[in-house]
Amino acid sequence: MKRVFVTGGSGFVGRNLIQKLTSENVEVFALSRSPESDQKIIQAGATPVRGDIHSVAVLNGALAGIDTVFHLAAAVDFWKSRKHLWPDHVGGTTVLLDAARKNNVSNFVYLGAASVIMNGKPILHGDENTHSDNLIDGYSQTKLEAEQRVLKANSSTLRTISVRPPLIWGKGDTSALPQIKAAAEKGNLAFIDGGTHPIVTCHVANVCHALTLAARADVGGEAFFITDGEKLPFRQFITDILKTQNMEAPNRTVSLGMARTMARIFAFIWTTFGLKSTPPLFPGMVNTLGLPFIVSDVKAKKLLGYRPIVSVKEGLEDMSR
Repeated sequence: MKRVFVTGGSGFVGRNLIQKLTSENVEVFALSRSPESDQKIIQAGATPVRGDIHSVAVLNGALAGIDTVFHLAAAVDFWKSRKHLWPDHVGGTTVLLDAARKNNVSNFVYLGAASVIMNGKPILHGDENTHSDNLIDGYSQTKLEAEQRVLKANSSTLRTISVRPPLIWGKGDTSALPQIKAAAEKGNLAFIDGGTHPIVTCHVANVCHALTLAARADVGGEAFFITDGEKLPFRQFITDILKTQNMEAPNRTVSLGMARTMARIFAFIWTTFGLKSTPPLFPGMVNTLGLPFIVSDVKAKKLLGYRPIVSVKEGLEDMSR
């Protein structure tokens, strides 16, 4: 890799990836939609390119001379509908793939989502051969469709690959952490069935490590799960995360059955009355946070040479500093 293009560069993963790439003397250009985004990209060490994922002319110009594209941009929202998310997740990915082909880009690395295999049931032995028969949220539906288009585009001239992390976390998190803190502060945080169900996570440094490995790998047209390599009770992880922010986790708990009932009621009310805010509980939230979710990253270890470079303990210590 010498010259790369990043979408989602002003986001949590994007900023960390830019810093990692520039530390390896890679020249980085990143798509930006606003002056605020420009500044975040510049501070991370990349050159901003003003436009959006639908700007065909901008993308065609920006990808000239680029060898690798990292497509990270996405709206991580398990409440919004498939109809709302499809234009950016699927439509935007298609536009970017077309621009990559036209500009003879060699590698296209897609940041996928582990939730594309979730089906409303406990998953204890998930891997790349696991497929969902019941994707209930628009985010997972559109991320899967976009990923399928990316992998189908793999060819002898454009190598495509998808990396699927579960819950991404770490210092400077602008996505999951603020939501967890806000829920705790408002008294809206409760653990489903006591929060004892096991989950896997992926620290942002491990995500960026896997992305760069994927960019340099020989394999194409395939998806890979990556994790921190540790199974944790959901409640323990949330408690430890809040502790780094000098906050205590609540003792409130609700049964899975009650959570599902409440989620359906909230979803009905919000949908019926066209409320613009996000309900405090909805089916997609219960599905992603209330059930056991364990996936294996053996394939990534074997074919990408992936190994976590930051442990959960190390990541938590970093957040406490």
